[in-house]
Amino acid sequence: MKLAALVGAIGVLGATIAAPAAASAIDTSGGYASKIDYFGAQYTPTYGQTFTVGSDNALDGFTFYLGGGAARVRAYVYSWNGTGVLGTALYASDARSFGGTAGDAFEALRFDVGALDLRKGQRYVAFLTTAGLAQPGGGKSSWMPTAGSIGTNAYAGGDFVYTNAGSSLDAIAGAQWEDTQGALGDVQFKADFSAGATAGAGVPEPAAWAMLIGGFGLAGGALRRRRARTAVRFA
Repeated sequence: MKLAALVGAIGVLGATIAAPAAASAIDTSGGYASKIDYFGAQYTPTYGQTFTVGSDNALDGFTFYLGGGAARVRAYVYSWNGTGVLGTALYASDARSFGGTAGDAFEALRFDVGALDLRKGQRYVAFLTTAGLAQPGGGKSSWMPTAGSIGTNAYAGGDFVYTNAGSSLDAIAGAQWEDTQGALGDVQFKADFSAGATAGAGVPEPAAWAMLIGGFGLAGGALRRRRARTAVRFA
């Protein structure tokens, strides 16, 4: 069962899209309130949370929470363009095994990134995926606990997102993701930051390169026209 079917079952939940809130630490964790089910290789292979970088722009680590059936996952961090990932992976973890839980219990999966310099005010996505990994037997899906009831906008700087795209990272990277308007709210998630070496302003994001190159082109064209006019004026 793909997550899209679950969304249809619960209906479209309205969510107020707040202005991105930049934070030095993000923490939407807590007790069990509700869950987003059907995560796994046979269901929806990729669940994630978008987030906005604050004044402390070096990502030290992040935590997702899983319950339900056992799974093997990898974690990634990418830039986020509003509907999908942008560029190449900024962080990729090794494969991690989740042993499974019963009832409403869930467990933390922590990923230490190691002071990854990001850009202040930029939105990124961290996600877990089962794509490309052999899975334990049993076939029971995993789930992520939500931050409050489903549809609650617990964190204004991002949203829960997912994709049903195939079994490879290339398919995930090339897909337009689902729930990018935040109808399902946020999952429980933590991200820890420290002061970055570049203060978040040294290296343009991939989305900025086209604008930067275009600006150089316009500046060069203006300079050539100015020189041409000067040559004519003083001939």
